[in-house]
Amino acid sequence: MDTYSSSNSLVSSLLGKKTNDLVYVLLTSIIGSFLLTVSSKVQIPLTPVPVTLQTLVLLVMSMFLGWRGAVGATSLYLFQGAIGLPVFAHGGGFIILFGPTGGYLFGFLIASLVVGYLAERGWDKSVVLTFTSMTIGTLVIYLFGVIWLSYLKDLNTALIFGLLPFITPDILKICLGTCLVSAGWEISEKFINRKT
Repeated sequence: MDTYSSSNSLVSSLLGKKTNDLVYVLLTSIIGSFLLTVSSKVQIPLTPVPVTLQTLVLLVMSMFLGWRGAVGATSLYLFQGAIGLPVFAHGGGFIILFGPTGGYLFGFLIASLVVGYLAERGWDKSVVLTFTSMTIGTLVIYLFGVIWLSYLKDLNTALIFGLLPFITPDILKICLGTCLVSAGWEISEKFINRKT
């Protein structure tokens, strides 16, 4: 398989669908938003932004689904939170969506687009490129989160409470995510080869 020209994701390949198939996008959006919700509840509470498993789930999901499924899942997740469903780490509603964690939440949307797009370009089939794309996704989340938090508080607070505590856990999440994506492709290729 050509590493740089793929237009399918791991999940779409397993299902025999294209990443732009409407049923695929709807199904993966629903499942992905559920996974984001569950992962928001696994947390280490820090003030004002908790450490959760969401970034790991978001990055791996984006690599597995491609950009359409990942953006669909993230958009549905943000919509559910906006209408008041308790899907975010601290509940739901506009107060949370536009509170201290709001920038990170909107960063999720852009990161899912970027990482999913890179996955569809074949970056998910190389360990180095998977690690790189997940790092880029994490930096996108940091960028939106720190800018928004510094707007609400100040830059010093945003860096001390909204960036520095997350660097080490996020490096570990990127390493774990890279391993999961690599293992996912290895297992799926054996499964696909067995079917043919």
